[in-house]
Amino acid sequence: MKTLLSILLLCLSLLLAAQTPHQHDYTGSHGMVLFAANDSLLVSHLPLYRPPHDYQLVYEVALPAGIQHAVLAQLQHNSLLTLLPADFDLRRMINANVFSVDADIYQGHFERGGERWLSGIAVTFRRQLYQRRLPDVNKLAENGSYTAFSHHDQLFLLHQIGTAPGYDHLLKVSALPPVLQFHHSTPQQVLGLIQQQGIQVQQLYLETQDFQP
Repeated sequence: MKTLLSILLLCLSLLLAAQTPHQHDYTGSHGMVLFAANDSLLVSHLPLYRPPHDYQLVYEVALPAGIQHAVLAQLQHNSLLTLLPADFDLRRMINANVFSVDADIYQGHFERGGERWLSGIAVTFRRQLYQRRLPDVNKLAENGSYTAFSHHDQLFLLHQIGTAPGYDHLLKVSALPPVLQFHHSTPQQVLGLIQQQGIQVQQLYLETQDFQP
């Protein structure tokens, strides 16, 4: 009986040990792109196909007042700013929690030659605006569909990333296009198709390298 119990306890401990890395892999480095909706700051999580990074997430965030003003001024000049928080559990964003974490802000993409501009800034994640999990990489999902969201009277389009080769694409528009599906179109073609409808469009972010086969 003792031998059987010992075996069961050993199996249980091995099972828990095997699960531990999976339970904690949500905690790590999760980069984001910063953008503005009038005087409000937003971030879009930079997803990847592999779990646990396979989530598109948009959040309203707040920085200390003086720093927020400086960041908004940079964004008004169409600067690309990316945010690299200290390691945290991505489930806090997935579950729409309110929380704070320190972060560095980069001019440019922090993984594409960007330069660190501000360090150790307290960022408060106030409100989740959008959440979507990327499709299973083993199941075909077309690229070309966009979702619309608004904040502080500003309109945005976010590409719903499909299977590889996909792309992460964030746009600011003056009005909603009547159709949000641009199948078999490149990001550049999408910009042209929206402009042809008399809609002003600004590309805030585009990433293709992370979504290749």
